[in-house]
Amino acid sequence: MGTELLKAEWIKLRSVRSTYLSLAAAAALVIIVALSVAGTTADNWPTMSPRDRSSFDPVSAPLFGALFAQLVIGVLAVLVVSSEYSTGLIRTTFAVTPQRRKVLLAKVTVTTALALAAGAVILGAAFLLSQAVMAHGHGGVSLGDPGVLRAVGYAVLYLVAVTVLATSLGAILRSTAGAIAVLFTLVFLVPQVLDHLPQELRHHLMRFGLQRAAAAAVSLHPQADTFSPTVSILLCAGYAAVALALALFLIGRRDA
Repeated sequence: MGTELLKAEWIKLRSVRSTYLSLAAAAALVIIVALSVAGTTADNWPTMSPRDRSSFDPVSAPLFGALFAQLVIGVLAVLVVSSEYSTGLIRTTFAVTPQRRKVLLAKVTVTTALALAAGAVILGAAFLLSQAVMAHGHGGVSLGDPGVLRAVGYAVLYLVAVTVLATSLGAILRSTAGAIAVLFTLVFLVPQVLDHLPQELRHHLMRFGLQRAAAAAVSLHPQADTFSPTVSILLCAGYAAVALALALFLIGRRDA
């Protein structure tokens, strides 16, 4: 995978207005939710019971907005691939670079780099702003506190995993609507289905859901029925890796 191919994919990504609109929407969602949660927590902290204070997660609660931001970034990642199929531009891309797997890897690399940089800035800003607000009620934490830097870092890595997953789905399905529908299903619908299973079965399967794994990865106090934060983020990466492997397998075996 040469630098020229990466430059070409980067030019495609940055020349589209939806890239900037998507990142702005993601930033707004994350920061607005973070400030809202932080403000409510700061106001209620003096009257909260010791039990509520101990169970409150000062990292995952303010970053709850990332749950919605991941879909915004995910849709952008899907479009990086699916829009070329819908317009027919993919034929030109493959004519210039016949190594189709290299094309897909270049798209994944560019979208992942963007997600990593944007995620670090957006989630970092949301964390710092929310902690500054919660500090007024003595409920805030700092990056130097145990587990905090890990939780924020895993939140960024989760956005990266979703980006790889979404880009791969775009290549697998070659349809914007289809890829977005599958992404929504994995993030939102699968947990709802699992939640209606018998209790014992639900207890064992819920931890494998993408949403539950993400929540455990960014939590300072993971629930007892989830994996550890590190195992959870690896599980999220596993979703992305399987999708990418399937996309690489299919892209070389189908017509454009």
